[in-house]
Amino acid sequence: MRGRGVLCSGVLVLACFGQAQAAPEVKIPPICLSQPQSADCAAQTRHALNDSMTHLYRLELQRVMGTYAERRLDHAQNLWRRWANAECLFRDGPPDRGGADWNQRQDACLSGMIRTRIAQLDGFVHCSGATCPPR
Repeated sequence: MRGRGVLCSGVLVLACFGQAQAAPEVKIPPICLSQPQSADCAAQTRHALNDSMTHLYRLELQRVMGTYAERRLDHAQNLWRRWANAECLFRDGPPDRGGADWNQRQDACLSGMIRTRIAQLDGFVHCSGATCPPR
């Protein structure tokens, strides 16, 4: 499956980070300016969104490092990745029955899922007091 590399499960090895930063702004890939409905635009958009999501995940993981919340966050992110893949596969059907634009539909579906997850992770990164998950 084409999206497998983006939404695979596993433990991320973190490099040393400085101060927590906001998620990088997701920039519109250049191909989308000239060909907004193309498969390349959908794929590059998904990759850019995934990079932003990964950044926020790492920031939150750094914040909860060494607490029980670290394990919960890692587990939740891995399950979220599996769920997002399964949900989009359910919506679009298997690749062999999906037609010529199956990859493009998968990229669009996963992009929507990732946008939602970015909002959730951003809420965790910027939470305070009672709005934060327990550690």
